[in-house]
Formats: sequence, C-alpha cells, structure tokens
Amino acid sequence: MLHLLKLIADGLRRGGRYFKMAHCGFTPMKFMHRVMSSPVPSVVQAFAIMRALADGRALTLSEVAQSCGISPSSCLGLLRTLVGEGVLSLGEGKRYALSPPWSEIAASDLDRSTRLVARARPLLERAARSWHAPIGLWRVTGRDRLQLVALGQSVAATRIHMEEGQRQPIGSGAVGRALAAAQRVGREELARRFAAVRWQRAVAFEDYAAQVAAAVSQGYGVDDGLSYAGISSIAVCLPDEAQSLCVSASVFAGSRSEAEFADLAAALVALAAEIAALDHKPSPPSRKARA
Repeated sequence: MLHLLKLIADGLRRGGRYFKMAHCGFTPMKFMHRVMSSPVPSVVQAFAIMRALADGRALTLSEVAQSCGISPSSCLGLLRTLVGEGVLSLGEGKRYALSPPWSEIAASDLDRSTRLVARARPLLERAARSWHAPIGLWRVTGRDRLQLVALGQSVAATRIHMEEGQRQPIGSGAVGRALAAAQRVGREELARRFAAVRWQRAVAFEDYAAQVAAAVSQGYGVDDGLSYAGISSIAVCLPDEAQSLCVSASVFAGSRSEAEFADLAAALVALAAEIAALDHKPSPPSRKARA
C-alpha cells in the first residue's frame, strides 16, 4: 500500500535524481493532488501527515492524528513507516517532524503558497469593494477540510460575517462543489464528502451530484442556501494542476437578479484566472534592488 512512498523515499536517498518533481513539472502539492484524484487511503493519509508537518512544527502522535483526522492506531503505523523510510524523524518528547530533505521541499512549496496568498489579497479586496460581497480564497487542508486563507471584506452596511482561518468540510458550500468538479471526483469519494457535511437544508445526494456535474460544465460551483441558510455562494477553482485553491463570493439570498448573479459568476471566473497568473509573475524588486 505504501509502495509509492517507498519509491519516493528511495529517490531521495539516491540524491533526488529518481524523484525530481521540478523535472516532471510538479510542485509537491500538485503531486499530492494527482495522487488524491484516485485515492488509495494509506497514501492519502501519509500525504496528509506530511502536509500537517510542512510548516516545520514537530508534533506528537495525538496531535498528528487529530490534525489529519486519522485514528491513533492507523496514524502510529503510518508514522513508523515514514520514519523508517527517512521521510520523517522522531525527536525529543516523541515528536515527529519532516526529515531535512523533505522539509526543504515543503518549505519551498509553503513559501510559494504564502507568496501567492499575499499577492492575491489586493485583488480580493478590490473585488469585494466593486461587487459589494465578501470574496474569499480557500485552500484544501488535509484530506477533508477547507480553510479560508484570505478575505476581501465587503464595504456594504449589512455584511455577511466571515473570518480568515475559518474551516469547513471539503464537500461543503459552493467551494466544495467547485473543487469536486475541478478534481473530477468519482462517485464514491463524492458520496463520502457529501455525508460529512451538516446541511442547513435537506438535500439528496443525487441533487448534490447533479450540482457538481453542473459545476463541471459551468466552470463554477453554486450553493443556494443549502450550507448556510439565507446565503448564496459561488466558487471557482483556480486553473492549475494542484486543484487546491478556490475563490468564492457570497451574497444574501435573493439580493441579486438572475442576470446579476450570472455576471458575478463570470467575474469570479476571471478573478480566479487573474490570481492563478500571479503564481507565474516574478516578485517585485526590493527597494534596495531598485536603488
């Protein structure tokens, strides 16, 4: 079951020539999400552990298990395997951390993601002011959660309350539908994501699956008050291979005409493309460099 991880670890032991993600056109997160498109549970859980440790923290067994939503017994087996393969190291206080070769890769990818979020903020704020709606940037965390990592706040007198850092199940809301559509999630995985959501209004799985199918053809997902009563949301997955970031817009139900809602969706698609393009632009020079 962990043959893929052993293959990767073996490549690192050989100096990285066997597993050089840059040569294949992958970042670590893009590679992880390619694996997750046809999920093998133990591999998905192993990558979830690696993501939980990607920020340089050293965590205990219980902390890793809680962060990744894995049972302690299964988590212990995975941690021991990853330590044995040189992916993780076990330190004082029985805390696990990424080993040096992996921490270097994770740091570079984390820096890239952090830069993208920072550069996206002005675009989110501009859109929120223009569209009179909160505009959020969401990121997949672990296997089963979405986190709001950046937010452009609306300047409207009556606002929808959202906070950076808030989380929700990966299948929830317009973001969940947009993500499932972009990832071309299979029926079994879609049903698993659907079952984990606490819906505010009853919705049948077949209807949810049809909404995801509509998101595939439309290019954006919609949630009309099913996840949050009185709130209609639109979401678009950023057009890259990682399929780990989505941008969303939320409005009060009934506050926009059908034409206005369609215009908002089209504008959000354009915003997602604009944010994705930031990843390919060089960082602006420092003041010292300009001098």
